[in-house]
Order: sequence, then C-alpha cells, then structure tokens
Amino acid sequence: MDRNRCPRCGWPLAELPAAASQPVTRRLDYVRCVCGSWLARWDGEVVGATRSAP
Repeated sequence: MDRNRCPRCGWPLAELPAAASQPVTRRLDYVRCVCGSWLARWDGEVVGATRSAP
C-alpha cells in the first residue's frame, strides 16, 4: 500500500484540502478522500481506511 495515497482510489493525500492544511507531527488524524473513504493517518502516512480497494 502506498501510504501517501488513498488505498481505495489512489488519490494523492497531498491533494486533499483537509490533508494539505493541517501540520503533521506525531499525531493520528482522519481525512475524507474524494472517493468517500475515511483515511486514518499516523504522522501523515495512511495506516487505515474505511473501505478496501476494489
């Protein structure tokens, strides 16, 4: 899995509005991908998603 992209659709995390505006330093956060999947990020890397890849 590429930890800088959505595991469901492959969209780059850096291009998500919520992901680009938040500083990432030793924290867990959640962002919504354009495909509708919620992504869990730890230190800016995707560690989980609500929907699996097709």
